[in-house]
Amino acid sequence: MTRHPNPSCLALLVFVKYPEPGRVKTRLASTIGTKLAAQLYSEFIRATFSLAQQIEAAVRFVTFTPAEKEQALREHFPGPFQWFAQIDAADLGARIHHAIRRVQQSGCSHVLTIGTDSPSLPAEYLDQAAAALETHELVLGPATDGGYYLIGLNSAPHPELFTGIAWSTERVLHQTLQRAKQLRMSVHLLPSWYDVDDLATLRRFCNENKLPPDLWQQVKPFLEDIHADPFP
Repeated sequence: MTRHPNPSCLALLVFVKYPEPGRVKTRLASTIGTKLAAQLYSEFIRATFSLAQQIEAAVRFVTFTPAEKEQALREHFPGPFQWFAQIDAADLGARIHHAIRRVQQSGCSHVLTIGTDSPSLPAEYLDQAAAALETHELVLGPATDGGYYLIGLNSAPHPELFTGIAWSTERVLHQTLQRAKQLRMSVHLLPSWYDVDDLATLRRFCNENKLPPDLWQQVKPFLEDIHADPFP
């Protein structure tokens, strides 16, 4: 039976893909290979799940794809999560909208949604997002590539926020903000953060986090020859 949302309940929803070589981190894979990219993505999942568990007040959900990989995902990435499969839809917006609605129908009106592409996201950004939802309808975490690493809602999501968006482009955040303005939604923007999608952002992630030694030895040669400005 569907429960009515509880305003005092905060949910943290994580979007996850099964780390199958060739189907995850494809931009990185074009440089470092599909197998290593999938191994890194597994580490990103672990880091994101560790982050999720730092938000003690939240009910934690994981929505995953493909549906037949639930057991394998649960075994490889255990934790205090409630799991459900993403709907079978090619459009990312439809999947996000459906997942948020499902979590809200479970009893939580306030939902923070993140992916696994920003594994070094500071925990305090999630705390800021949760606080902002008390006074704003929509919270967005701008990604440095023009997308967003977090979307937070404190009421039933408008489908218009997720339709007609040019997903996986630098226009995602801008288009979402335009929709929010048209819908007259109050919006709070978090500090920007980065997705790990190429060698430069992978280098930044490795500077901030420790990979398992065997994985670091595989990644290190790809990072030695790139030149980038010092990270802030």
